[in-house]
This record gives sequence, C-alpha cells and structure tokens, in this order.
Amino acid sequence: MGIEIIQKHFLDARERYPKLQHLIQENNTWKINGVIDVIDDEGGYWDSYEVSIVMPDDYPDSLPILIETSNKIERHIDWHMIPGGACCLSTQAKMVYDLGGNITLVKWLDEFAHPFLANHVYKVKTGHYANEEFSHGNKGILEGWKKIIPLEDNNQILAYLQQMIGVKSLPLNRQCFCGSGKKYKRCYLLNPKDHLMNIPASQIIKDINAIRKEIYN
Repeated sequence: MGIEIIQKHFLDARERYPKLQHLIQENNTWKINGVIDVIDDEGGYWDSYEVSIVMPDDYPDSLPILIETSNKIERHIDWHMIPGGACCLSTQAKMVYDLGGNITLVKWLDEFAHPFLANHVYKVKTGHYANEEFSHGNKGILEGWKKIIPLEDNNQILAYLQQMIGVKSLPLNRQCFCGSGKKYKRCYLLNPKDHLMNIPASQIIKDINAIRKEIYN
C-alpha cells in the first residue's frame, strides 16, 4: 500500500471535509476517522454522521469502504447496510466506472459517500430514497452493469462481460462487440485493456460469477 498516496489524498479530502480528522493504522490497515456533514446544494446543513473510512491494501486500485459509526442508520439491508456498519454505496463496477478510473478519496466522497448519507436523511424524512437504488446481492450487480452497458437482455450482458475479459471471442472479421464499428481483430485484439472501461478484470470476473448465479440459479 502506498502510504504516501493515502496521506496526500487524506489531506486533500480534509480540505473539503474538515471533520475527517484522524488517519490511523489498525492491524496493518489504514483508516480515516471523523465526521461527515451532509450539506445540500444550496449550502444548507442536513445532519452529521460519524464515520470510519477503511483504505484497502491496494488503494487507489480499489475503493475505500465507508463504515457509519454513529449508529444513526439502521443495520438492515433495506437501508443498504451490512453487519458491522459498512455502507452499500453502489456496485463496485458502477462506482469505478463512474469515477473514470481516476480514484481519489475526494471524488469517492463527493460522488458516493456523501450522497449515500444525504439519501439516508432524505429517506428518514420521506420514507424513500431520492435516487434510484439497486437491488441487493447478485441481482443488484446485474442491474449495475445494465447502467454501464446499453443492453437489457441478461444473457447478452453476460456474454459482453465474457468478451471484455477475453474468455469469449468473436470471429476475427466480425465487428467488435464494443460498438466501435471496427473489426474484432483491429479493435479488441489490438487493445484488450482499453475495453475494460477502467474496471479491474478481477472485478469483472467476480461479477460474471455473480450474474451467472442470478440468471441460472
């Protein structure tokens, strides 16, 4: 883990979220502890949440984990919480895709962590989330990919992902699955990595297995 990168990203994040005050190491894992204030677009204050942000060993290749420690959010899957207080912000692939492969702590906070907490405030007041939410488990992973790939058929989504990581190929002279209009041999085979949409191949493989279970089980 690059502690220098984590330290820099922590300092950058603290400029925008000044109550994220402590970067500590626990059992060889780096965590950021503090408070996130939920502020609306007009600068109005909504609420505050105590949090612990776990930085993964391979950050910034993988995303941080948000743990809500103030116990304001019910520990229940209907509130997108898992045991221990970890928050289900979105699917991993969708978050990485939306971040454009440029993962920084500030962008992750702005685009996922802060909106998740704001959505909780909104649901407490209205009884429903302001934004679209994915289903739980494998079904949600499939729904997330349908927001990335413009396909609706489940088996087509599965085939597309298999083509992305090269476990399923096309005839050399057929048009590439990515929609570039180029032949497969002059598109994917020349630049396989460019077809991953900045999403790690390991994550795509995990999602393929999850989607298979959703479709066939």
